[in-house]
Amino acid sequence: MNLSQISLALVALSASAPSFAITASNYTNSSEFAGDTLNIRISGSATPNNGILALALSRCVAGTVHRYGISDNVVYFCAPNIGTGAGQITVPAGKTKLAIYKYSVGGSISGVIPLNNGELLPFLDLSKLSVLCNGIFATTTAPASFSPTLSTYVDVACSNASSTVTALAKAYIGLSDVDPSLLTNNTSNLTTTNTYASIPGVFVSRNVHDALQGNIFGRSAASCVGLDTEACMPSLSSAQITSAFTQVGQTWGGIGVNFNPTGDDTIYVARGVDSSGTQKTFEALIARTPNGQPSNKNCAVGVEPFVAPDSAPIGNTVGDNEVVCGSATPPLVFGGLGSRNVRNCVAAHSANNRGAIGVLTTEDKPGTADWRFVKIDGVAPTQANVAKGTYRHYVEASLNIRTAGAFATSAALGYTAFVNTLKADLTNLAIIKLINGANQTFGAAGLMALLPAGGTPDYTGASSVIPWTKLVGGSSLNGCQAPKASF
Repeated sequence: MNLSQISLALVALSASAPSFAITASNYTNSSEFAGDTLNIRISGSATPNNGILALALSRCVAGTVHRYGISDNVVYFCAPNIGTGAGQITVPAGKTKLAIYKYSVGGSISGVIPLNNGELLPFLDLSKLSVLCNGIFATTTAPASFSPTLSTYVDVACSNASSTVTALAKAYIGLSDVDPSLLTNNTSNLTTTNTYASIPGVFVSRNVHDALQGNIFGRSAASCVGLDTEACMPSLSSAQITSAFTQVGQTWGGIGVNFNPTGDDTIYVARGVDSSGTQKTFEALIARTPNGQPSNKNCAVGVEPFVAPDSAPIGNTVGDNEVVCGSATPPLVFGGLGSRNVRNCVAAHSANNRGAIGVLTTEDKPGTADWRFVKIDGVAPTQANVAKGTYRHYVEASLNIRTAGAFATSAALGYTAFVNTLKADLTNLAIIKLINGANQTFGAAGLMALLPAGGTPDYTGASSVIPWTKLVGGSSLNGCQAPKASF
């Protein structure tokens, strides 16, 4: 999920920047830690990006926030609201400005491997943005669900090639949709904390969804065709889903779905690249297939693998252009770098009267796009069903810091206090609801807050707090762990 997926009210557009106090031209640091700006660098999953936005807007002085961005590479620059009270943040002495960088290119894996290895990433460079960023400025209002009420901020979409406005730097905080061992076999320098639960769901092209509704509910005037409520949500069985996700060139008729018997009945698959946390979630929990990177942790062995992208069968971390899904000869298996690519691919197949199935987490909403979520074995991917224990396919996201080797997070100026703030925000129910936005038409889905220590479990889902855990021994996060009660 990215910033464009939350409903933001656009107040004004202009060719030049509005009069806000802190712009890129105010960045004067001579190096990473020398100067009056506290630099905080975060890499990894795009799912919590609206949580990072909430943190920036809630901990900065109102009216000072600029967001500079090129796709999945952004920086929030502001005057921090310094203090220990609500809506304030602790910064080292002498720091009067705050820059929060978020590098989401590559998804979850960028919040794991570079952090563990102390590698450099091409973060946006504020000193270059002040001179080179050719962008569109928008004064944008924060969502009404923000609490306390927050002011507007300036959103600057740079049109430059990323290489002209970036500089290599180390991330000291990493975010991942899954525990890091599903993405790499070397986590020796990392300490991981779980932050929130995420509910993945199987989705299909709209034409397949409607065909399933017709097959299940009939086509009378009073039928469910065209409705997207939970009661009218069609279902695929675990066997059908496994067949689609493990057999290249399988047909809809071959798994018992009456979709397009006189046309192209092939099942086209839209999946994530091997670096995608969403993809790892599907491999581990829904398709029950081995890890696409065999050297990493496996939740299943000795069974059929998940279908590999046509373009790069093993280790694909580049991603395909979804335009190919609208061509006359599309790939049987598309490998998307991010959720947007996967969604657009499936919609393109629907527009061309082809049936597609894909992997996605349920904070994404279809709106008028040509795709829809389906039930698994008759159970919808809702918070209520996760809380009841009937929909067992959920994963817990991780916040990773470097605690061994050189470049430890705790040794970097200002990071210890910031990590505590970030942990608090990413486990905050209000922030979780902000990331989710409005409910799906079939009910509340997306992310759920974790049950706090000593909290009372809610098995109805009404609180949006998950009563289960994937911690082993109460402390070690393991995405392969079946849900169990917090104890």
